[in-house]
Amino acid sequence: MNVKINKKRIFDRLQDNDIQNLKIECLDIIAMCYTSLGQKPDKEQLKGMSILFYNDLINYYTNMTMHEVAFAINKGLRNADEGNSVFINVRTWNVWLKNYKKNAIEKRRLNQHTEYELYKNTQKLISKTINAAKRIK
Repeated sequence: MNVKINKKRIFDRLQDNDIQNLKIECLDIIAMCYTSLGQKPDKEQLKGMSILFYNDLINYYTNMTMHEVAFAINKGLRNADEGNSVFINVRTWNVWLKNYKKNAIEKRRLNQHTEYELYKNTQKLISKTINAAKRIK
C-alpha cells in the first residue's frame, strides 16, 4: 500500500472540508486495485469508479479512516479464500469494507486490536528491526 493517505476518520475529513483530497485518495485506491489485478481501465472508467467509491465511503463508512479502507481493500484483493469475486465493482468493495467494519466493531467491543491496528504495529516493529540492522557495523 504505497498510497499517501490522511489518518483522520472520513467523517472528520468531511467536517474539515477535505473533500478534494479525499476524492484523490479514492482515485488512488481504485487505481491501486486495477493495477493489482493487472487491469488497465480507461480514464473515464477510473474516474467513474472512484466517484462511486467516494459516494459509498461518505454514505456508509464515515467512521473508518482511509488507512483502514485501503487495508480492507488490499486484504480483499488478496483473500480469494472468502469466495469473493476479484473484480473492482460496487458490490465487491462493499463486501470487503463491510467484513472489515464488522470485524473491527467486534474487536473494539472486546477491547482487542483490529486487524489494521495489528498490521500497523507489526509494520512499526519491522521498521525498528530494519533500522537497528542498518546501524550494525
